[in-house]
Amino acid sequence: MKHAQPKATSAKLTQLRARLEQAFHGDTAAPGTDSSIPSAGHCAAVSAIVQAEFGGDFVSAVVEGQSHWFNRLEVGRRVCDVDLAGDQFAGVEPVRIVRAGELYDPTRVRTPEQLNDETLRRALLLATRAGLPDAALKLSARLLSRELAAA
Repeated sequence: MKHAQPKATSAKLTQLRARLEQAFHGDTAAPGTDSSIPSAGHCAAVSAIVQAEFGGDFVSAVVEGQSHWFNRLEVGRRVCDVDLAGDQFAGVEPVRIVRAGELYDPTRVRTPEQLNDETLRRALLLATRAGLPDAALKLSARLLSRELAAA
C-alpha cells in the first residue's frame, strides 16, 4: 500500500500539468518570452502553483543559458525534483519526476521570497484559468501578505 503514494503523486502532477497546459497564455509567461512552445516562460509561475498544491521547496538551475525554476518534493519516501515546464527545452518531457539533484546540475534551493510579485501575479492568473481554487487562494494570500508587509 505504501508504494501507491508515489504513483498517486505522479498521477496528480500529470493531471496538474494537463490543466495548466490548457491555461498557458502569453500573459501568464514571463515578460519578453517569444516562443511557440506553450510552457515557455512559465517555469517560475508553474513552480509557485506546484508549491501551493504540494508544498516542498523551490529549486532552480541554468538550462540552455536560462534560469529555470522547478520544485523539490517528498514523493513517498524519496525526495524528488519535479519539473512541469521543462518541455520548453528541446527533447524534454512535459512532466519529469526524478531523484533530487539528478534533474539538472547544478541546482540551488530558492526561497519563496525570491519569487517576485510579478511572477506570483502570473501564477495566480494561471491557477485561476486552470481551475485551481486552492492554489489561487494560497497565491492570493501570499501576495496580500507581501502588500501588507510593504505598507
